[in-house]
Amino acid sequence: MNKKLKNYYSNTSMLGEAIRTLRTNLSFSSIDGNMKAILITSAEPADGKSTVSVNLARSMAENGSKVLLIDCDLRNPSIAKVSGNTNPRGITNYLVRESRLEDIIMHDKKIPSLELILSGTKPPNPAELLSTNRMKDFIEVAKRNYDMVILDTPPVGILTDAAVLSRIVDGVVMVVSHEKTKKSSINDAIKNLKNVGANIVGMVFNRVPVAKNNKYGYGNDGK
Repeated sequence: MNKKLKNYYSNTSMLGEAIRTLRTNLSFSSIDGNMKAILITSAEPADGKSTVSVNLARSMAENGSKVLLIDCDLRNPSIAKVSGNTNPRGITNYLVRESRLEDIIMHDKKIPSLELILSGTKPPNPAELLSTNRMKDFIEVAKRNYDMVILDTPPVGILTDAAVLSRIVDGVVMVVSHEKTKKSSINDAIKNLKNVGANIVGMVFNRVPVAKNNKYGYGNDGK
């Protein structure tokens, strides 16, 4: 592969192109404007969902949308690390009425038009906290104030958190890691989501080797 072609298929360019494709596909899934809140999850840990969440949120914000990204992986939060934003307070502190919204909503360091809420203090009961009416009401308010609300959640194959949240969003995107995520895990994850009536709008295949599959994936920039 010559240098020009190699650069074209570099991890960065392929990641950006794949995220733009995902953004476009989600736009086509919401022609009537009813897709205001989506949830990003995976079948197994470390499939790259937080990287997808941050880059998708930034891509939408760069494209002119008002976007709110929320780290709902209360057990193993990654949005702070992936995005480079920090705040000791987050969604958990709001849900237990320790913090006001203005204290937990942040502007992204790279894309100021993107706003974020980090996970906050680690709670002893993540699933119970995320299933409260206060969380449901907050998402409804956020949908009225933002063009898109993106929730980064734990793997749905091993925890109930994502399944709980899938009932209060408009669509679910599942990240699958190439040659890592087991087929049985994917099937179990889909089953868990369908059992609660989740609207699965698509899958993202992560870490696809670009040299062999340059027309499919977006490289190795996963979580």
